[in-house]
Formats: sequence, C-alpha cells, structure tokens
Amino acid sequence: MDDLGRVLSEILRRLGELERRIRSQSRTGVVVKVDAKRGLARVQLNDGPHPFVTGWLPWEEGAAGEAKTHLPPSVGQQVKVYSESGDLHDGTIQASINSNANGRPSGAGDEFVLMQVGDALISVRGGGSEIVLKVGASSVVLTAGGVVVDGPRIDLAP
Repeated sequence: MDDLGRVLSEILRRLGELERRIRSQSRTGVVVKVDAKRGLARVQLNDGPHPFVTGWLPWEEGAAGEAKTHLPPSVGQQVKVYSESGDLHDGTIQASINSNANGRPSGAGDEFVLMQVGDALISVRGGGSEIVLKVGASSVVLTAGGVVVDGPRIDLAP
C-alpha cells in the first residue's frame, strides 16, 4: 500500500507540473527591457497575483534568412510569449498585441499599414490602388495614374 501511495503521489505531482506547463505555453505581457543588439527582450507577465519579469527572450522576426528584418519591440509594447514546453527559459516573443497604450495605426478596413514608427508611415490603401509613404507633413502617393509628392518643401535632384 505504501508503494501505491508513493506512485499516486508522484502521478499527482507530475500532473500538477504538466498543468502548470500547459498554462505557461502562451502568456501575454509587456516589454520592460530591450537589447536590440543581441535581439533579446524581457517581458513582465501580469496574469497572476504577482507580476513576473522573464529572463532575456529572443523575439521572432518576419524573415531571418537571405531576406532579413529587424523589428525590435519597444518598452511598453504588449506581446505574446510562447514556449512549446511551457518553460519560459526556452520561450520566444511571438507577436505584438495592440493595446490602449499602443493603438492601431489605422481604423480603415482597406488600409494595410506595413510600418509606422513615430511620424513615418508606409501603407497600402484602396485595395492596392495606392501606396503611401508619409513622414510628418510630407508624403508620396503612388498610383497607377502617377505619383503625387506633397510637403512643405520639395527639392529635386539636378
């Protein structure tokens, strides 16, 4: 009977560990530190009674082969942390989630914002009928009919 008790106790312990790992596979948090040179960030997870800051985790990029991207997260950005094993030591920062602190760059259903950083914006609008490049009050709009350049000052190269 003593052996049965130990076996059941071990099964319950392992079951509890598996449940914890399953709960920890996907977590939402906020970036608190970024090391862009190393491609790592730390994330504060707030989904429990006590906030927890992860170790340094890599973030996933859109491309990391012949074509490469470098899109480091920013402090305050809400992200999803994923770990297949449920152990945050081997987790990655998978995706960004818009929040009240960092809203969507557009509310238009036919505008696809490829990138917005500060006042700079690159978007595709009108079902692909125009590409827009904007920085502050200056813009370039490309359409099948031509190019419109607008800004407080326009310099043409000789």
